[in-house]
Amino acid sequence: MPVYFDSDRIGDTLVSTVKCIITAPQGFFADMPPADAYRNSLTFLTIVLVVLAIGLSLMSGLVLLPVIFPVVIVLGLITTWMWAWYLGWACRVFCKIQLSTINAFQICAYGSVPLVFSWLPIVGMLSSLWNLYLNWQGLVSHARVGGGSALLIILGPLIIMGISMAVLAVLAFQLMTDMGVDPTRLIDSSDVELF
Repeated sequence: MPVYFDSDRIGDTLVSTVKCIITAPQGFFADMPPADAYRNSLTFLTIVLVVLAIGLSLMSGLVLLPVIFPVVIVLGLITTWMWAWYLGWACRVFCKIQLSTINAFQICAYGSVPLVFSWLPIVGMLSSLWNLYLNWQGLVSHARVGGGSALLIILGPLIIMGISMAVLAVLAFQLMTDMGVDPTRLIDSSDVELF
């Protein structure tokens, strides 16, 4: 039976919760009780973000520790809440499934476990994909959203963002061309002094 994080019993529940998320995410999300407040999810996510901030600080040689900690934690909490709001909204609008922002935040917080590895060079990309998979699993197993619908809900913003970036790149390329700048030669290697 899955163990769920309890902010009143961090020592007793943290490791067991992480283990359940990693080894049996489908069962974990299927049996997950609905959240009635942000407290447990917020505490769990903050722990994940602290571990991530420590990893990022280690990469900088601890020089950026005073900067990385607040930035990672504040941005992590804000973006996770915004993503949770979007997931709840998309489930209500497109799937007619009532998923509150609190419950969506709970899915996102538990799904954030792989992000503790995102500071590692190659593993970072895989941890982001794993995070999206856990969000998908939470929508399918906990919120009972169809697999295809959950995939569209998760990938929709990423596709829109990718298309937007491509359009901006084309517009920037065109603007530079119109201004007489060759965008393929932004930096002339003869202008760069190495020593």
